[in-house]
Amino acid sequence: MGTDYPVHADVTVHSGKTIYRTDDWWKAAVVHSYDGGEPEIAIYLWHRDDDWSQKNKYHVKTTDAWQADKKLIEEFLSGGGSTVSDQSSFPVSDYYRVSHGESVFQTDGWWKAIVTIDQKGSYETQEVIIYLWQKDDGDWRRRQKYAIKNRDDWSTDRDAVDALLTEDAEQVADMADEVPTNKETNTIASDTPSSESDADILADLEAEVKELHLGSGVDDN
Repeated sequence: MGTDYPVHADVTVHSGKTIYRTDDWWKAAVVHSYDGGEPEIAIYLWHRDDDWSQKNKYHVKTTDAWQADKKLIEEFLSGGGSTVSDQSSFPVSDYYRVSHGESVFQTDGWWKAIVTIDQKGSYETQEVIIYLWQKDDGDWRRRQKYAIKNRDDWSTDRDAVDALLTEDAEQVADMADEVPTNKETNTIASDTPSSESDADILADLEAEVKELHLGSGVDDN
């Protein structure tokens, strides 16, 4: 089951797939949960100094968000995406030069975007980066970052997440088979009436965005 990943102390690891590991670097896709919550998937990158320290993290909250992100990532890796004429269009470090970028969503408190950088310091490069920022005292602070250096790296990461999502879907299906149903109506048995309160909550954009994209423990980065 692999519970030895160097994740935050509040995280419970359920399973994972190491993408690569060397003496100094460790990258893995991990299924985990916070405080007994629903399992979620994240790609971690750690670097070993005296101990393993987290350098990058990309949280996959839902399958829908993953599919949407995959589509944009493929587009950016192929050289697409909206051209950025003003470096300040995204709150990215001045160390990077952004050539293309697109917001996945932006609210008063959260901002997720995918960008292509073509320069890192004085060196030319071509990388696609997913950012998640949170508004803090009027400024956007980076909460998560996931850098993709080439298509081969992306293919490996994508396949690892796809595999974990497939495993999770199979487990959910197995659990559904065990849920008692009303044989006359073929509906899931319940002692409480259905409610539309969730629809009312999701009408609020902030709640909708968090439900779709924002993983648990985003402040632990």
